[in-house]
Amino acid sequence: MGGEPPVPVPRTHRVAQRLSRLNVAQIRRTALLLILVATAAFGGLETVDKQVTPFKVAEEFSDGQFTITVERARFVRELKGGLATIGAAEPGKVYLGVVATVDNTGTVPGGLRDLLDLQGLAGKEIFGTFRLRDGSAIQSLGPGLTEQLAFTWQVPESSAHRVQEVTIRVWKKTFTQLMVTYGGKEWIDTDNYGRVVVPVQGLP
Repeated sequence: MGGEPPVPVPRTHRVAQRLSRLNVAQIRRTALLLILVATAAFGGLETVDKQVTPFKVAEEFSDGQFTITVERARFVRELKGGLATIGAAEPGKVYLGVVATVDNTGTVPGGLRDLLDLQGLAGKEIFGTFRLRDGSAIQSLGPGLTEQLAFTWQVPESSAHRVQEVTIRVWKKTFTQLMVTYGGKEWIDTDNYGRVVVPVQGLP
């Protein structure tokens, strides 16, 4: 009862004592948390500055693998290819078609599904890519081949009303060596992209 009052332990010593009781995994998690907090304080995790290359309708743009010429866009209630119906009319839904000529200037086949990145239309869903000449579906384009294609999305009709133009991104690609385990090279999207604003014909 009559002893000397306890000597206060400096804060740095208390922190050191707590750290000494943590195992390696806990220390790593703590360090990662501190890094994330510090990063968020300075504006978030994204530090890469994307380079945007504007281009115009009917103007060629190269993403590295393909040369793309976006030509026109239109909303329709029913999607037809040749004499066949590709997309049936659905209540509350419409289709957006963007016509573009695509030339594969690379040396390997390239996928087409995500080639055009449609921006700013709520509720959009990719419907498919089709050859304009006969309405047949196409998933990839071989090296040295050129096709005029219709890239299509299904969107809520409420999102399409009063829309007079759409913005499309085309992500630039780089031919990258894969891991040794898999071998070979593949076209990989970069952080840079081209951007085109396309006038769109409205709904009838």
